[in-house]
Amino acid sequence: MIKTGVIGYIASGDDQGKYVKVQELPDDPPSYLVLTAADRDFMTEGGDEWVEDYTSLRQFFEEARWVIEWDEEQDDNSGGSVTHSS
Repeated sequence: MIKTGVIGYIASGDDQGKYVKVQELPDDPPSYLVLTAADRDFMTEGGDEWVEDYTSLRQFFEEARWVIEWDEEQDDNSGGSVTHSS
């Protein structure tokens, strides 16, 4: 499951050891900004990628072979999940 608004740790795949956060943008349909960084505060060695829709977001994660450990505490308070189907 890909979560939005929640910090995740990239446990394996490309960028292993970095952190990721997906932001859903207010487009119609929504697009996404994928932020990565070496630290939880997203201040060092970071980058961002824009993807145009959920299908592209899912492909982005698959191509990077990411296994993400999502911050469950943050998920309970403020995050969301992307649950689109295609």
